[in-house]
Amino acid sequence: MRVYCYCPETGLYQAEDFLDEWRLDSTEGVTRIAPPIYVCGEVPVFDASTQSWNLIKLPGERAASAHG
Repeated sequence: MRVYCYCPETGLYQAEDFLDEWRLDSTEGVTRIAPPIYVCGEVPVFDASTQSWNLIKLPGERAASAHG
């Protein structure tokens, strides 16, 4: 099944991957919940306690440096 990886310490979205369903509950830092659509200057952060994603806006300097 398709899963979405996040950093267990920070919740930052890392990547999309595939995992056997039976391994989902024993694997840290993955969820079946897809992150929301985001644009440059935003980053999805997963909250494991509420099982939901939040979009965090990056500060102006960091967002500008992401362009190039």
